[in-house]
Amino acid sequence: MESLNIPKTSNAENELRPELSSLSSSPILTGKFSTVKSKPSIHLSVDNTLSLRPASPSVASNLSSCSTISRLSGDIMLDASSFRSRESADTEYMLRIGQMSPRPKPTLGAELDREFANPQESETSSLKETIDQAVSDSPFYSNETEEGKVQPDEELESEAEFFAEMNVETLRQRSRQNSECSDVYSEEDPYSPGWSAHDKHFFILSSAGKPIYSRFGDESKLSSYMGVIQAIVSFFVDTGDSIRSITAGEHKFVFLLKNPLYLLAVTKTGEPESHIQTQLMYLYNQVLSIVTVTQLTRIFEQRVNFDLRHLLSGTESFLDSLCREVTCDPSITLGAVHAMKMEKPLRARFNKALQLIKSKHVLFGMLIANGKLVTLLRPRKQSLHVSDLHLICNMVNGSTTFHSGESWTPVCLPRFNSKGFLHAYVCFVAKETCLVLISPSKDKFYECSASKDLVVEHLNKTGALVELAEIAERKEYTLDELGIPGLRHFLYKSKQHIQITSPTYLPYYESIDEQRRLFRMYQHIHDRMHAKTLPLKTFYEVTSTEIIIGWNSRYFEMYAAFGPLVTKASIIASLTALRKWIHQEEETVFVINSPVY
Repeated sequence: MESLNIPKTSNAENELRPELSSLSSSPILTGKFSTVKSKPSIHLSVDNTLSLRPASPSVASNLSSCSTISRLSGDIMLDASSFRSRESADTEYMLRIGQMSPRPKPTLGAELDREFANPQESETSSLKETIDQAVSDSPFYSNETEEGKVQPDEELESEAEFFAEMNVETLRQRSRQNSECSDVYSEEDPYSPGWSAHDKHFFILSSAGKPIYSRFGDESKLSSYMGVIQAIVSFFVDTGDSIRSITAGEHKFVFLLKNPLYLLAVTKTGEPESHIQTQLMYLYNQVLSIVTVTQLTRIFEQRVNFDLRHLLSGTESFLDSLCREVTCDPSITLGAVHAMKMEKPLRARFNKALQLIKSKHVLFGMLIANGKLVTLLRPRKQSLHVSDLHLICNMVNGSTTFHSGESWTPVCLPRFNSKGFLHAYVCFVAKETCLVLISPSKDKFYECSASKDLVVEHLNKTGALVELAEIAERKEYTLDELGIPGLRHFLYKSKQHIQITSPTYLPYYESIDEQRRLFRMYQHIHDRMHAKTLPLKTFYEVTSTEIIIGWNSRYFEMYAAFGPLVTKASIIASLTALRKWIHQEEETVFVINSPVY
């Protein structure tokens, strides 16, 4: 028997739900249900030696043409129609893959606090005073309770009229332009060994089981898999519950239910469940950026079996690009913006260039280079949510369509306003450097184009574009610029500015596998430090290859890797030097004084 463990939120003894007591038993999948407040937790176990046998005709009709999702996790067979309770004392709090990290040493946080609170250390004291000072409002926000919305001056056009326009013109054009750069995996046979060998799969389907998107393979050939996913979800929905995750050996199945859409990630990468949930939320927001939540709800209210692929046609490249980014982008992991590192006078020239935009029809303006933010123009009392900015960056970098000239495309920013469309003017003003102007009006292309001409003219006169191209070619700065002994890599997030900075992985992590391994360790430390129960302030782990430390304070988050033989005293001294360097270079590594109007 292999064990499937879903995290439990309570150590209280489990009790069988009354409404489940009459369920028929199944030799395939057995489970134990318990109620913790309003959210039940489950312990499941699977017998791999038995075949799939649906227990009811309704479920059998849904599963008759499928070979189950066992191809994704070996020979595991899931019967979503019947469960029986089983007494078990086994509990597990979170996904455990490989060797678990030792508990953080309680003395490290105290030593760090003493180091930064020592009044005899003038540099450290000055640094702490600077941290405690009030700072200007950030151009971004990430708090779920904050609102970053501003209603356009003009009333949004009729949804039906605009929807028809987007169907016939925009999506058809996207489909034609993106067909030449379609992902090689889109035609992969889902019954081939190579398809099931991928480390991570993403699926999107409707609540009726209609396939919408798959990271690998043709969605039309995955109808049987989608049917099984829909059956599993429906079983829990029918009992008033919602399934979150299933662990099967080295595979983890993570669900995100956003009626009328279901999203599923099947992964063996070892990522924490909370991070996979965040990735699925980004995919959901990507769908909303193309079809607003109002339209989505209305469509499926009228036609439950509607095939959403018709409306998403031509935008698959954006979903493919986002699937790649969410797996390895630290800015998405930490919920922050990755700014391009440059000297303060150079960034000031870009700020001045964007301030030349006087059009009242431009809501946001931004310059993006190599997927990193150079500067942002925004309303004085409004900020842009980081997830919306990530979607804009993904849109710009997810397709070669925008490289060919000036583009004008509708886009919904879900955290800004999930019920209506804005319009994005996109133009690459230099190699890997893109100007994006967001307007609430659908017919202001020429005004935005004129604003672009003003910006480009100013940047060419000052030579800023040439300097930016040279910086963009380097992509990342190196640890040699810091001169901190023993430090191999770090991620630093400023909670005040909601931005991150990090150096290149080289020279200590040259291969992709080594970089991925380090990033996975950062993810697990982040998950442990931000756990809902018993969150940690510091995390310290010694492995055979490096020492990893996580530090979460009121003003910043820091994740760093050191050599395996570096002493604790040296690490504290290095972290002190790193904080001092970031403070000194704050205006070069972060966008501090972005232009407002």
